[in-house]
Amino acid sequence: MANSVAIKELSTIPELNEARAIFDSVWTMGAGTEITPNLLQAMVHNGAYLSGAFIDEKCVAAAFAFPATTEGLHLHSHMTAVLDKYRDKGIGYSLKIDQWNWAKKNNYKEITWTFDPLVARNAKLNLIKLGVDISAYCPNFYGDMPDALNAGDESDRVMASWKVYGVQPVAKSVITNPDKADTLIKIPEDIVTIRSEDISENLKWRHKVREEFMRAFEKGGKVVGFSANNEYVVRV
Repeated sequence: MANSVAIKELSTIPELNEARAIFDSVWTMGAGTEITPNLLQAMVHNGAYLSGAFIDEKCVAAAFAFPATTEGLHLHSHMTAVLDKYRDKGIGYSLKIDQWNWAKKNNYKEITWTFDPLVARNAKLNLIKLGVDISAYCPNFYGDMPDALNAGDESDRVMASWKVYGVQPVAKSVITNPDKADTLIKIPEDIVTIRSEDISENLKWRHKVREEFMRAFEKGGKVVGFSANNEYVVRV
């Protein structure tokens, strides 16, 4: 990028409102909001993580995570959002690295989050650049979602698990030569455009990928990476 990105932890009311504006811009809900001001203030005041990415003092992205206790204490990253104009510039990656370092400083051993398995750019970021594991497939995890990005779709998500140890996160390579026995679960290059133009085609992809994931996991499969052909590589 021409201008450098500064990652900053957010704590004041004006800063919290900047983050909320980012979330509400990415997940537009008309007059609604992704998280109310009082709830966000209460959570940040009591130990939740909230950071913003700034370019020339303008907040262009934000990330929010909170302590969780399912299967042991860990940090659950609920929202990471980058304004459209600033996507594909490494800002989301910078936010996640800051989150990893914050988690390590605060003695968390793991960070979890969900992501839509049909969104290729998220799969590439999470599996290849960050090196996360996928611990579960969750059909229609959030139920019906009213925001413009997800309206009309079913909210299937995979659960990412990112271990916090060592000096820095360990990235994974693109799998160019999967084993013959591997299960390859292909996704489209741009499901967001498909969803906006043809929701029925989107749902065909949704159900196909769901069935393939569930079948592979029932056999004890584990996601070992992502291929150069937009495929999850699942290995027993």
